[in-house]
Amino acid sequence: MKEAEKIKLLQEQLKRISALPFYENRFQAGGINPEDIRSLEDFQKIPLMDTKDLQKDLEEHPPLSSLFHPDTIRVTLSPGPKGLMPVYHSRQDVEEVNKELAAMYRACGVGPEDIAAITFGYHLFIAGITIHGGFETLGCKTIPLGPGESERTAEILNRFKVTVLASNPSFALKLAQEGVRSIRLLFAGGEPFSSVEGYKEKLRQAFGPIGLIDSYGLGQSTPVARECKEERGLHVADNLIFLEIVEPETGKVLPHGERGEVVITHLRRQGSPLLRFRTGDLSVMEHIDCPCGRKATLTKGVLGRTDEMHKVKGVKLYPSQIDHLLRPLPDYTPGKYRVIISPKPGGGDLFQLIVEGKYPGPSATEKIVERMKETLLIKPDKVEFVEKLPEGPKVMDERYK
Repeated sequence: MKEAEKIKLLQEQLKRISALPFYENRFQAGGINPEDIRSLEDFQKIPLMDTKDLQKDLEEHPPLSSLFHPDTIRVTLSPGPKGLMPVYHSRQDVEEVNKELAAMYRACGVGPEDIAAITFGYHLFIAGITIHGGFETLGCKTIPLGPGESERTAEILNRFKVTVLASNPSFALKLAQEGVRSIRLLFAGGEPFSSVEGYKEKLRQAFGPIGLIDSYGLGQSTPVARECKEERGLHVADNLIFLEIVEPETGKVLPHGERGEVVITHLRRQGSPLLRFRTGDLSVMEHIDCPCGRKATLTKGVLGRTDEMHKVKGVKLYPSQIDHLLRPLPDYTPGKYRVIISPKPGGGDLFQLIVEGKYPGPSATEKIVERMKETLLIKPDKVEFVEKLPEGPKVMDERYK
C-alpha cells in the first residue's frame, strides 16, 4: 500500500473515531485536529496508547466503555490491568476480518476442498471463533474442536481426514504423537513458534513435509500478521491495520530492520478501534518482495515482551527474549530460567543465566550463548544448568542493593 493510500485511510479513521469520548478527550488534551494529519510524520505525533488507557475509559464509561459500537454483534474479552475487558466487533468488523483471513489462508494454499479443524478456544476470547470465520468465508469444511483431549481430537482428525489444522504448536506435536497423518498445513499461534530456532523442523519431523504457518494476533485485534506458504516471515494484515515499530522507552518510530515494540492502528474498525496502540511485543519489520504480493513483514516473528527492560553493560536487555532462545534445548521447560545481574568487582555488570534442565554439553551451550550475542547484542558471562530452579523472579538485579 502506497503512503498516500495509508494517509487517506488514516485520515478517514481519525475523523470517524474523533466523535468517541475516549478519542475526543485524547485529541483535545493533545491539541490534535484530525484534519491536520496530512503525512506519516504528522501521524507519528499522535500520543501512543496502551491497555491502561482502555481500562481507564472502561471505568469512566461503565459498563460498556465509550468504544462500544451500536452495530456490535460480537463481544470477546481480553486481559486488562484489572481483569477482563470487552472488545466489540460490529458486523462490518467481522466481515472485514473474515475477508482478510480468507485471503491469507488462500495465500497459503487453502481452498474449499479442504477440511479444517480448530483446537483454539471458542469461549470468551477471540482466537477460535475468528479463525473459524476465515475458514468458512473461504468455503472450507470447518470443525470447531476446541482445546484439550488429544486422544479424542486425533481420532476426529483421522476419521474426517482433516487436511488443515489451526492449533498451538505444542498441542499439534501431541496430535502427531497420537498418529495424525492427514494434515498438510498447520496454522500455529498462541505461543512462540517461528522465532524459536528448530521448532519448525521438530514439527516437520513429527508430521512429515507439511506447511507450517506462524501467526500473530492480540485479544484487541486479530489478525495482526501471518506467514504465507513461502514462510519468509509474518506478513502484516495491512488491509486492516497500520503497523509501526517504536523504541520502547521513547516511543520514537524506528527504521525498518530495527528491533522495537509493535504499535498498531485500525484502519476501518468500528468496535473498539485502536489508535497507535502499544502491544508490548517486540519484533522487527522489513519490507520484502514476496511472491504472495505482501511486503510489510515481521521477518523474525515476535521476539519477546518489553516488560521489565534492564540495561546491562550499556545494552537494553529484554529478558523475555531469552525464553525464545532457550526453547531449542531438548530438556528445557518454557519459562524455567533466571537472570542475575550483579556488580562486577572492579566495575561493570556481571550477567549470569541459570537454566532449569539437563546440561546439554559445551557445544549446545556455546551455540545458545552465541545466539544471545547475535540477537540480544549481549551474552551472559556465565550459564549454569540446575536440576530444579528455586521459586523466585525471572530477573534478580542486585546492582542497587
